[in-house]
Amino acid sequence: MLILSNSDVERLISIGEAIEALRISNREVAEFKYNTRYRLNRSRTNYYLPWQNLGSADAGAADHVVDESDSSIYYNFKSMEGGSPHFGVWALRSSSDLVRLRSGAYGPTHTYMRYGDLPGGKGYSDLIFLYNIHDAQFEAIIQAATLQGIRVAATSALGTDYLCRPDVRRAGLFGSGWQATANLRALLCVRPSIDHVKVFSPNPDNRKRFAARMCKELAIDVQPASSPEEAVRGMEVIYEASSARTPVFDGDLIEEGQHIMSVGAGDEHFERRLIDPKAVARCSIVGVHSLEVKFGLEEIVDCLDEGTLDKNKVVDLPDLVTGKVVPAISDHSISFFKNNVGLGSQFASVGGLVLQKARAQQVGVEVPQKYVSQVMVR
Repeated sequence: MLILSNSDVERLISIGEAIEALRISNREVAEFKYNTRYRLNRSRTNYYLPWQNLGSADAGAADHVVDESDSSIYYNFKSMEGGSPHFGVWALRSSSDLVRLRSGAYGPTHTYMRYGDLPGGKGYSDLIFLYNIHDAQFEAIIQAATLQGIRVAATSALGTDYLCRPDVRRAGLFGSGWQATANLRALLCVRPSIDHVKVFSPNPDNRKRFAARMCKELAIDVQPASSPEEAVRGMEVIYEASSARTPVFDGDLIEEGQHIMSVGAGDEHFERRLIDPKAVARCSIVGVHSLEVKFGLEEIVDCLDEGTLDKNKVVDLPDLVTGKVVPAISDHSISFFKNNVGLGSQFASVGGLVLQKARAQQVGVEVPQKYVSQVMVR
């Protein structure tokens, strides 16, 4: 059994390879979609508990004191699982977090305390467990942070690849955190013609730092936008990758020929509407990562309930990847892709590819199988 770190994952897989692994995964999802005997995914579940700071005796804890009376903090546990026959693994993703639920300048926010803010400065636990579906062995534990960003961004890019014109050059981006970073990298992988980006987030310093860093990394023109309007007007692609819970721009700003993508998925307990339903209602085609999962589709459901969007315009990514649906994308059409939920099959496909490459390159820490498997005594 292998233990693989975030740095291992970063060395082993590129965003382009992840996109292609997810193309394979979505074909598998399409194949199993209507199968009543087998299941490829268990949908993500989120559980919340009230939080109490019990203090920390760790060295340096004084630098990471969290106010125990802060009622905006909750304990959050989430998990999902799924398989990939092609990569030969079943994946379980397990994540233990503290989250802050607050109101900000642009509405409620849901922020993970993963950036050294946990009591005592401790790290959070987010792991992927891989099991071999051929001999039932426990194959790997993979730190999830790097792979998590890759698989989310690769899914966004995959949806964009089917719903966005091929010759776009200007993009607007909402968000300046790790999701925004990963999604911008992936967007350029499927649309390398993009050479100008406007980024907006409520914190001016964050968006300036993000723009400077990505401009240097990607060797394209990345500029901070002073308002949401500046990140929408004249842009051919609009990407939302923020921590907000309410619309990040006015839907009336949308123009013909634009493609919109949002990773702002909610969960069973907290709804998120990152794209104004007025913009969704104007779309000629709406793609979603999964129609099987009932949450994360808030803006779309609003439009369907109000009768402003035809349900026949809403398709899922597996049908786009397999060619069951071939949308007509033009200079006048408006398209929307909602990366509405994470699926275990994503971790199985991308994680399975990482494991294959780790074995081939002899990367990772080995744990003898006798410590993780057993034979029952009759």
